[in-house]
Amino acid sequence: MTRHTGATLKNTTWGPGLTRGPAEGERGNALSEGAERLTEQEFRDWSAAEGLANLHGEFAEVKPEVPTKFPGPVAEAMFWDDSSILGIQGPVGSGKTTTVLHSRLRRAKMMPRSVEDGRRHYKLLVIRATYRQLWSTTIPDFLTVYPKDLGEWSGGRGGPVTFVIEFEDEDGIIEFTAEFMAFGDDIQGSLRGYHATDIWLHEFDTNPEDVLTNGITRINRYPAKRHFDGYPPEMRDYGQLVGDMNAMDKDNFAFRLFHDEAERTRIADEINRTLPEGATRIRIAFYRQPGYGEEGCENLHNLGAAYYPTQIATMRMLGRGDLIDRMVYNRVTYLRVGDPVFKREFNPDIHVSRQRLEPVEGVPLRIGLDQGFKGAAVIAQFVRPFQWRVYGIRFWRDERLMAAEFGRRLKEYLDERFAALPVEGGWGDMAGEHGSSTAADENATWNMLVGRTAGFRVRPQRLGTNRIQPRLEAVRAALEHIRGGQPGLLIDSHPDTEPLIAAFEARYVWTDDIDASGEKRKVPDKRIPEANVMDALQYLLLSEVLGSGLTAHSIPGARRAEAAGQFGAPPPADQGGLRTDYDILNPYGGHF
Repeated sequence: MTRHTGATLKNTTWGPGLTRGPAEGERGNALSEGAERLTEQEFRDWSAAEGLANLHGEFAEVKPEVPTKFPGPVAEAMFWDDSSILGIQGPVGSGKTTTVLHSRLRRAKMMPRSVEDGRRHYKLLVIRATYRQLWSTTIPDFLTVYPKDLGEWSGGRGGPVTFVIEFEDEDGIIEFTAEFMAFGDDIQGSLRGYHATDIWLHEFDTNPEDVLTNGITRINRYPAKRHFDGYPPEMRDYGQLVGDMNAMDKDNFAFRLFHDEAERTRIADEINRTLPEGATRIRIAFYRQPGYGEEGCENLHNLGAAYYPTQIATMRMLGRGDLIDRMVYNRVTYLRVGDPVFKREFNPDIHVSRQRLEPVEGVPLRIGLDQGFKGAAVIAQFVRPFQWRVYGIRFWRDERLMAAEFGRRLKEYLDERFAALPVEGGWGDMAGEHGSSTAADENATWNMLVGRTAGFRVRPQRLGTNRIQPRLEAVRAALEHIRGGQPGLLIDSHPDTEPLIAAFEARYVWTDDIDASGEKRKVPDKRIPEANVMDALQYLLLSEVLGSGLTAHSIPGARRAEAAGQFGAPPPADQGGLRTDYDILNPYGGHF
């Protein structure tokens, strides 16, 4: 591969060889124990030299060179990529950070030569939120590739730090500058005035989105354009914003940027519209390394056989299965906000379909609803003998909707995705039967307004008098039922079901509550919006259970026919309203 000047990647006067240092995740780089106890003022008063002296870890001793061996093919492809925005995601220990750092040397060597002094000038801006983050993780990672004494350090622990290296290869002198800065509470103000060739966002997903939008204006600005007078336009644009990361949670902007192709295209198009005519178009590229256990998992040759199993065992012991997925298996997850209510029962490998689910012909839809400005709807089928198949969720987390508007959007969704299927009915919160002040008709209820607008009857779910225990048991019964390899609850892998999966994995969590007698008890945290989605599912599942929340399949040892008899025969698909033979003590039992 050649770059603007045609500079080749020959050995520099640093000599041959490449230091790898210890593998990512094994380094143990950090501030010394004494430094960790420093007050904020003492921390800020230290000079860069004092800061370096108080770092411990296994740092590079051999001067770096462009690698001849990479952690794997994904890391190598990223190493050679000159896209304007570049990301690499991998498990701990995958070599992604060191590959990013080695690629900075490659880009410095391939910079266009200045027409003023014949040198190649390269500046890397390294950004974190705080200076403690820089000194505890980022600078130590930098030093595993670039030795401490390789260049001149200036600055202080509580402010920007500069590291300047000068070296020479067969194509002349290279001036390599690394500047480390923290943006604190003012991203735009902190970045104002910085001119850089490239920006490295260490742990990319831990930065706010504003760092990306402001950082993209800081690259491709060093050295000054006068150094390239006479060069063709394609040789003047050379900036890159690069980031390395572990698997992020799905609410993170990095997920939208790198995993959502449509969003990635939209962002690139939006940036490109602002560029002057003739400027190089912005390109966004992303590389995902295989996780542990996947074919092609990278950098294993540099890790001990027990490296990943030890981490898995430790995280399981601490009850952090979500970290195993993110840090070891490199799977995008949801950010946990507490201890999930159904942590024991829910397994995405069992309860989330690997392929798209197609609705079963001849089976009507059932819809569970939770009322309020943050209303939610769960669209599903109940397939006998006992399987709930969830196809879609309607939930607008960032909007507050009137009942009629919620019903209108729900109807549009049903018409678009399920036009061929009738709706057997809807089951909603009993609170949705109270008068609604959110509509012009003050006597209307939320359930009535939504049902009227969406085109089906919404019944208040009265089983268990809206107590939480029967509702939780109804969900547990579905999750724990497995027959013939099929679970009692199966969720489509469609993007529309994400809010429900997020609730199960991370957002429907326990919190402490004080009851009337002053006793502390665990209850689901209703302050988190995704709890509304779970409530809607509960009201739906209660349409097929007893008032206790148990189903015909929850009764150990009971004969199926006898147990099923407690729920009554299903009504004809075209029959609406209450059956004439309903139980007067439980008029909404069984199906209605």
